[in-house]
Amino acid sequence: TAGPFVLYARGEYQYAPSSSALPQTALDFFASVDTLPPNPPSIPVPTTNRFRVLDAYVGITLSNWQLSFGKQSQWWGTSDSGATLFTNNSEPLNNMFRIDRVRPFELPWVFHYLGNIRLQAFLGQVSGFEFLNNNFQGTGGFVGQYGRSLGRQPFLYGAKISFKVTENFEFGMSKTTLYGGPGNPLTLKTLFQGGFGIHSHGGAVGDGRSGADFSYRIPKLRDWLSFYGEVMSEDQPSPIPYMRQSIFQGGLYLARIPRIPKVDLRLEGGSTSAVQYNVEPAGYFYWNGQYVNGYTSNGRTIGSWIGRAAQGETIRSNYWLSAKNKIGLELRHRKVDRLFLPHGGTQNDIAMNADLFSGPGFRFTGGVQYEHWTIPLLAAKPQSNVAASFQFSFWPRVH
Repeated sequence: TAGPFVLYARGEYQYAPSSSALPQTALDFFASVDTLPPNPPSIPVPTTNRFRVLDAYVGITLSNWQLSFGKQSQWWGTSDSGATLFTNNSEPLNNMFRIDRVRPFELPWVFHYLGNIRLQAFLGQVSGFEFLNNNFQGTGGFVGQYGRSLGRQPFLYGAKISFKVTENFEFGMSKTTLYGGPGNPLTLKTLFQGGFGIHSHGGAVGDGRSGADFSYRIPKLRDWLSFYGEVMSEDQPSPIPYMRQSIFQGGLYLARIPRIPKVDLRLEGGSTSAVQYNVEPAGYFYWNGQYVNGYTSNGRTIGSWIGRAAQGETIRSNYWLSAKNKIGLELRHRKVDRLFLPHGGTQNDIAMNADLFSGPGFRFTGGVQYEHWTIPLLAAKPQSNVAASFQFSFWPRVH
């Protein structure tokens, strides 16, 4: 940063050995459940050995509003393992214009009871879409082919408003819409129609989702215990009136454990199978009949790590060496619904990580994870693997 200006870049080196192609039965299932063309090609996964720029953007702050443009990611939610509506679980969005009220404000008169208010909005472009079904909206029918990204990728845009009602209670509402691509021109009219869920030609313009989240520090335990949660709905202006038809996740955070002050504990869990949803088949969330590649960017779900039609839980604990440095342990479990995936699936992970700062501007983050999974559609026998990651960060001083 330099005065009101900011320049940010983040990249990573990636290496992974090659692997065989997915079984044809799995490819056929994915094509069927997502209404993609039949007979998807069976292509082995090549070796990955590359350096990639992830987030890279420029910005300026004017009168407490930050404007930025570039390749960016967002995190809209209270969960630590990944928000339901918008998280950095996927590829950062290209050509994103973002506006963020970096300093909250209060409304006058009786509206000051809403507390401190923060606003965020963005417009960006996803990547990796190969198909688009314009039989519902747009022109051109079903377009695309395997192995080739669409010439014009869809846009994702949205807004979020957050209220810090009291020192201990925060509440937020958010909305995103996926729209654009071949046969779907993005104009001020379609931007407005998609953002407000307005129907045209018998169907909604774009693929809309809405979310709500909260966090609350428990009375008499406010210094060390908080409770938080979030919900997301498909094609509704808000999930609050449709709680039983929405997906959710939430958790408890203990900033310190009694008698072990240097250790914290976080418990999280959620489900992407609605309690009562009989309108669409299992796996409906994070998918759309027009945008058949789903709520993704470069093939990765933009929402929760739990994925489609599954439930997941995490247990995470850190030992704090100092105010910044920590060593952590994480346990994670995920189970995929049999109504969605034939024979279902189970995934269990255990990971250790470290986050260490050294000197002015240097940071090291590293971790190792063991994973054991059983997904009959992908492999007849249980499988396991080990993954490691390392990250170095540096913030230069600008005078």
